[in-house]
Amino acid sequence: MDLATSSAHPRVERREAGRRIGGLASLEEPLRELAARRRAAPLLYVELAGLESLGGRTPASVRAACKRAVASALHASLGSALRKRDVVAAGPGAQWFVALLVDRAVAARDRAAVIDADLGIAATRLRAAVQAALDGLRRSGVLRSRVSARTGWTVVDRGDEKRPLDALRHCIRGAAVVARLEERRAVILAAVTHELRTPLTSIVGYVERLRAGTPAEDAQRRRYLRVLADEAQRLQRLVEGLIDTGSWNAGGLSLRLEATSLAELVRAAWSALSGRAAQRGVKLRLRGDARLPLDRERMLQVLINLLDNAIRHARPNGAVRITIAARGDACSLMVADDGAGFPAAIKRRFGQPFALGKGGRVGLGLAIARLIVEAHAGKMSVGASKKGARIEVRLALDGARQIQRARR
Repeated sequence: MDLATSSAHPRVERREAGRRIGGLASLEEPLRELAARRRAAPLLYVELAGLESLGGRTPASVRAACKRAVASALHASLGSALRKRDVVAAGPGAQWFVALLVDRAVAARDRAAVIDADLGIAATRLRAAVQAALDGLRRSGVLRSRVSARTGWTVVDRGDEKRPLDALRHCIRGAAVVARLEERRAVILAAVTHELRTPLTSIVGYVERLRAGTPAEDAQRRRYLRVLADEAQRLQRLVEGLIDTGSWNAGGLSLRLEATSLAELVRAAWSALSGRAAQRGVKLRLRGDARLPLDRERMLQVLINLLDNAIRHARPNGAVRITIAARGDACSLMVADDGAGFPAAIKRRFGQPFALGKGGRVGLGLAIARLIVEAHAGKMSVGASKKGARIEVRLALDGARQIQRARR
């Protein structure tokens, strides 16, 4: 792997030649050679996300440390993500890096032979190596917060021999878009996997107990079956929520509105979660009511998600308080628990799909709830509270007209 610094850049890094990374100008010669031979070469892109979170201007020493870490990771990737003749360069400020895979170049007419899946595997291996190096910097105290690596890929087609960097810069922009899409896809996959794992684990566990004949009494067997039914319904709600998310994003989510009592829906949602609430000793305190046009099933899903969140975060043997109040032409439903409340960082990302929550958890429930509320031309937000968490849902009493207005 050629990591030598170009003579066009007199600043030479004081490291062994095999681990130096030059700027984009160092790729001019290999790009000219590819253009002359009418060949296309894959390009891997590595971006360091989070340097800006270090506050102010990132110190040059930190950037230099990151650059050295990435260089070491790239060197370690020889034989897996990278090959001997591949060429690496750093972007401005060492915020991103590219690897021109010369060893995988193909004739320009055979560009379709470059398989995205193979490049995706190489990019994943490269990201893992770079991330390990960055995590090492954090453990050693060089980085004060986590800097993560994201990777993308593209193919550099046969370019202009006289201006080879023009095509390269265009390809880098495309690879950067792929990197963000891949990162988003990974987060979504992690979110869905996490949400599915908990109910599935519970279902498998209780099915095994029933098959083994563990419950000796009918009462215990009925309790196991009730848990299985609850967890299966939880899975169904998640799948339906994901379907609604796709329909809403595609502009095809339709609502079946009927006059509905909010207090009645709250009691139905609490009944669906009664087993979980009983395990933690959490009680429901409900005050007020309002009747307005709603899609009953979807709004029930909203309340189940909100109450489930409140039950999980309330104090053991605590309470979840719901206040329903109609003022003017709007209705407010407030869900409050007596737990620790939302950290400031989570408040800022409240209800965003696939946002990281407490402890790095990626949840879907509140995002799906917010989507359904907005489909009803309503609004969901975090309310101010001195103790515990409060979530407010505001809906129009004349919801049908508001929804029609929002669709125009």
